[in-house]
Amino acid sequence: MEKYCRNSQIIDGELEDSQVMMHLEKGKYFGLNPVGKRIWDLIQQPKGFDEIVENLLNEFNVEKERCEVEVKSFLDNAIQNEVIEKRQLD
Repeated sequence: MEKYCRNSQIIDGELEDSQVMMHLEKGKYFGLNPVGKRIWDLIQQPKGFDEIVENLLNEFNVEKERCEVEVKSFLDNAIQNEVIEKRQLD
């Protein structure tokens, strides 16, 4: 099963209600809004796409279809920037 997890080359910290991160190898900084921060918190332990969406649906007032589209977009962007990794885990 594909699961999403944090890239170990990222250091992070909270700043008010958002998350700031730095990619150690690339020297790039990233910032996350509260929803992105929540996804980051959720994948402290590897999670599947459906697990992430289910958690967000329980916590935020959002339609399932919109949540799925936005989570996929966030994850794809984070993978492209090497902030998050997608792995095959059992």
